[in-house]
Amino acid sequence: MKAILISMVFMTLTAVTEKDMLTGRWESKPSPKGNTTGVLFKDDNSFEGYVNKKPFVSGNYVLQDSIFSFTDNGCDGARGIYKIIFFSDADSIRFEPISDSCMERREGMRRTILGRVK
Repeated sequence: MKAILISMVFMTLTAVTEKDMLTGRWESKPSPKGNTTGVLFKDDNSFEGYVNKKPFVSGNYVLQDSIFSFTDNGCDGARGIYKIIFFSDADSIRFEPISDSCMERREGMRRTILGRVK
């Protein structure tokens, strides 16, 4: 009985922690031109993207295992699907395209590396 209880607590903590891996504010290092790109991933599975603290994109996402699927207010509503890769103790992320018909967004996402803002 004790082992079952411990297993249930562990599974619950794992499920909560997994969702929280993405929730929060993430930013890039400044580009050669001095621009900083950032994204705020919210608890309600929405997000807001900004450059130099000025909003430029918003949308909704689903993160299941390592598959990040989203739609935003650009690219005529086309869905983007990417593998999200957490690294550096899950404090950094990058995106590997799986399916995205929006070439401009795909190229931008491919180059994007974000670090968690603490």
